[in-house]
Amino acid sequence: MKGMENQKRIGVFICHCGDNISRSIDMKRLKDAIIDEDVVGVDENSYLCSVNGEKLMQDRIKSLDLDGAVVAACSPEVHEQKFRKCAETAGINRYMVDVANIREQCAWITKDPDPTLRAIDTVKSSIRAMKHGKPRYNIDLNVVKSALVIGGGISGITTALSLARQNIKVYLLEKSPTIGGNMVRIGKVFSADTLSEECAMCSLGPIMSEVAEHPNIEVLTLSQVTEVTGHAGDFKVKLSTGPFMVDPDKCTSCGECSKACNVEVPDEWNANLSTRKAVYRPFPQAVPGSYTIDGNSCVKCGACMELCSAGAINLDNKADNATINVGSVIIATGYQELDPTGKEEFGYGVDEDVITQMELARMLAVNGPTSGKILTPSTGEKPRRIVMVQCVGSRDRKAGSIPHCSTICCMVALKHSNYIANHFKGTEVYICYTDMRTPGTYENYYFETQKKGEKSIRFLRGRVAEVIRDGDGILIARVEDTLGGGFLEIETDMVVLSCALKPSEGAEALENLFGVTLTPELFVMEKHPKLNPTETTVPGIFVCGTAKGAMDITGAINMSRSAASQVAELMGPGTIQIEPKFAVIDPEICETCGKCVDHCFKGAIYVDGDVCIDPFTCSGCGNCISKCLQNAIELPGSSDHEIFARIDGCLDGEGPKILAFLDEKIAYVAADNVGLNRLSYPSEVRIIRVPSVARLELKHLLHAFKRGASGIFLADGTGNSSGSQAGEKIRLKVEELKEGLTSEGIDPKQLMFYEAYLPHYKGMASRLEEFSGIIKQTRTKNDLKH
Repeated sequence: MKGMENQKRIGVFICHCGDNISRSIDMKRLKDAIIDEDVVGVDENSYLCSVNGEKLMQDRIKSLDLDGAVVAACSPEVHEQKFRKCAETAGINRYMVDVANIREQCAWITKDPDPTLRAIDTVKSSIRAMKHGKPRYNIDLNVVKSALVIGGGISGITTALSLARQNIKVYLLEKSPTIGGNMVRIGKVFSADTLSEECAMCSLGPIMSEVAEHPNIEVLTLSQVTEVTGHAGDFKVKLSTGPFMVDPDKCTSCGECSKACNVEVPDEWNANLSTRKAVYRPFPQAVPGSYTIDGNSCVKCGACMELCSAGAINLDNKADNATINVGSVIIATGYQELDPTGKEEFGYGVDEDVITQMELARMLAVNGPTSGKILTPSTGEKPRRIVMVQCVGSRDRKAGSIPHCSTICCMVALKHSNYIANHFKGTEVYICYTDMRTPGTYENYYFETQKKGEKSIRFLRGRVAEVIRDGDGILIARVEDTLGGGFLEIETDMVVLSCALKPSEGAEALENLFGVTLTPELFVMEKHPKLNPTETTVPGIFVCGTAKGAMDITGAINMSRSAASQVAELMGPGTIQIEPKFAVIDPEICETCGKCVDHCFKGAIYVDGDVCIDPFTCSGCGNCISKCLQNAIELPGSSDHEIFARIDGCLDGEGPKILAFLDEKIAYVAADNVGLNRLSYPSEVRIIRVPSVARLELKHLLHAFKRGASGIFLADGTGNSSGSQAGEKIRLKVEELKEGLTSEGIDPKQLMFYEAYLPHYKGMASRLEEFSGIIKQTRTKNDLKH
C-alpha cells in the first residue's frame, strides 16, 4: 500500500453496464488492481446510471466520507453530468468526480487480447488525477431574453412563434425578400393519415401572418449576419440589412411600379420556369407584403419611382448595418435542391424536357407558371408518360453528390405521381428507384399509391444510366430492371429528377461566423445525435430543420419546437451557469506582458488595466498557459499535477505503451465512435482526455517519455470546430513540441499529430495503427544499435 497522497479520500464505482463492460473486462482483476491505489472503497453495480446505482453511489459517498469519486463506466460524453449531479447531492463537489471510460475505449475495442489491462490503466489514471483535483464552482451570468432565428422557412417560423408565445423577443432573419422558404414553392403537402394532398400555402399562410403580427417578433428580411461575438446568454450579432429600395412602411402594394418596370428576369420562386420584373412581390401572401426591388437586375431607369404615388421608392438606398444583442441563436437555414447540371448523363440543362421535382411541384401548383397544369416544356402539351429518376446525387459517393439518403425524395415522387394519377388521366408515370424508402406511416401512402395507380403508375427497381434523344427526337431513359426485366429503353415525354437535398447556399459561412461544426456535406452537426439533437457544439447556439440534415416537414417542425424549448430553458431562470472550464489569471503574479492575448484562439483575453479573461468566450484550450513566462495562468481541472498524474497512471504497468492525448470535443468523441462501431486500434494505446492539444507543454511530453512511453499520439479537431486560425495555431504548437523533443535528443518520429474530424473516426483508428507500426520499427532499430 502506498502513502495516502494528499490525504484525499477517493472512492471508485465500477459499472457493469449490463454485460456491455463485464463481458470483456475481468472485474475481479480490475478491483484487485484498483485497491492497490490507496482508495477508500471500490463498489460495483450492474447499472450505475439507474436509480439503484445512483443510490448506491450516494450512500457510499456519505458513509465513506469521500472527497472525490472515480466512476469506471461508459464515456463521460454519456453520463458525466448525471454522475456529477449524483455526487453533488451526496455532499461532494461535482467537479471532484472523474469518469474513467472503460466501455467505449476498453470493452468495446475489438481485437484487444487483454482489454482488462487497458481498463486498469484507464482507472488508475483517473484515480491519480483525482488525488490532485480541487473543488471548483460554477459561476452565474445574466441572460439576454431575446433570440435570433436565422432562416424564415417553416423551421424558423415555427421556432420564432414558439419562443414569442413564451414572451421571448425574437429576431427572425431571412436573406430573401420574404419569409416562407421552400414550403411556399412545393405547392402540395400530403398526409400519411388522410392519404391525400393538400395546399401547402393554405397551411403556411396563416402562420406567416401570425409571425407578421406578433408583437414579440421582428422580421428582418434581406438581412445577413456579418459578425458574431460574445457567448451563450449574451451574443452581439452584427447584421447587414437591405438595401430596401422600397420602403415597406410606405408601400401600399398597389403594383403600379411592377407594371412600369421593363426588366424581366427568371423567377426563382417559380423555379425559374417563368419570369418576373425587377420590381416585384415574390407571391401574393409574401411577408412583408410590400414590393421589393432586385438590385442585381434593376437598371435604375426610374420608371417605377414616377408611378409610385406613395413615394415609397428610393433607388439610391444603401444597405444598413445594425447590431443586436441576443441570448441565443437558432440556425434554421434550410436546404436547396441539388443542381443536377453536373450529372451529364441525365441531360438536365441540355434537354428542356428534363426537369427536377421542385420544378414539377411549381407546375402542379395552382399559383405556378402553368396554373396547375402539367405541360411538356418543349411542346406545351400534356405528357403521355413521365419517368421519375430517384437518388440523383443521393446515395452516391462521387464528387458533388451526397453519400447518404436524402430522406424525402421517394415520398415527393409518390406525392407527385399520386396527384398526376388522380388529376391527369392518360398520363403514365414510371418511378425508377434504388430502394423505396417510406418510413413509418408513410408506408400506408406508398401502399395506397400502388393500389390507386396500378394502371398509371409503375415502379421499376433500377438506376437510370442515361437520358438521351434517339434519331427521331424521342426522349429515352435507359435503365436496368434489377428485378428481372433486364435492360430497358423507356420512351417518355418528360423526365423528372429526384435530386438530393443540400444545405442552403452560404452554409459554409456558419462555421466561421458561429464556430459550429459542419458535416462533410456542410449540414450543421449536432452536439449528440441522440441526447442533444438540436444543440450544436457551441453553447447557446441551436439548430433545427433541414439545416441539420434532410427531413420531412413534420420532422422539421418537431425539431424546431424542441430547439425553442431548449432556448426557453436557457432563458427561463434569467441567468446561465458557466462550468469552471475557463482559464484563470492570478493578478498578483501577472506582469501584463500581453503574450497570452496574442495567442488566444477565441479572443477571450483582453487588457483592461489588468489582463482579464472572459469566462464564457474562453474555450478552455489552455494555449495561453504555455505562453505565460510567469506561470500566472491556470486551467482548473487540467493542472500540471493532474496531467502528470494521468500520465503516471497510464504508464504504471509493464510493456511499451503509446499515450494518445485527445481533445475532449472532437478527437475523444471520435475515439468513442471507434468503440461504438466495434472497431479496433492497437492494444498498447492509452487515451488521455485533454481540453486541447494546445494545453500540452514540452515538460508533459518529456515526463511521459521518462516514465517509459514509447510514443505520443496527439489528435485535435479544434481547427475543424473553431475555424482555420485555431487549426493553424494547433499545428504550430505541435511543431514547437517536435523541435523541443529533438533538442532533448528524442526522435521526433515518436510524436505524431492527427487533425481529427468527428465523422472520420475510422481515419483516427487507422492513423493509430500506422503510428504503432512506426514506433515498433523505431524500437527495433534502436535495439539493433545497442
